[in-house]
Amino acid sequence: MRVLTRILLVVLVSLVLAPALVAQEKGRIDTAISSDSRETMEEKKSFPQTQPKIYIFAMVADAPQGTPVKAVWIAEKCEGVAANTKFAETTTKFPGGATWIPYSYSKPNPQWAPGNYRVELFLGADLAATVRFSIASKSLLPCTSSPR
Repeated sequence: MRVLTRILLVVLVSLVLAPALVAQEKGRIDTAISSDSRETMEEKKSFPQTQPKIYIFAMVADAPQGTPVKAVWIAEKCEGVAANTKFAETTTKFPGGATWIPYSYSKPNPQWAPGNYRVELFLGADLAATVRFSIASKSLLPCTSSPR
């Protein structure tokens, strides 16, 4: 009877812990940010229309080496662009451990369309994080009065 009880206990604990082990095996994105600098990685959520390049950084951890990490760039609601337009997609292989994976997109010609953007980050086939940022409209400079 004690052997049966132990077997049932082991089976029950395995069933309870299995989802956590599977989730850990897939990995995770701990942090994801947008920035205007690959060097400083300072988080920014708004950029000018003339921003030369926008960077997305994803801290990936506990994923098996070689797991595809994909960034999908989407114009959510931007002037002159249909809502939720996908305009770029990049996939890289996770090198293992815990590491920052950088993505970037250069300024379209002649400039970024003002509005709201998002970058969806996938680990394998699963959406793991979303980074949102905006492009500000050109601001009008205040008029100055000339001396009379």
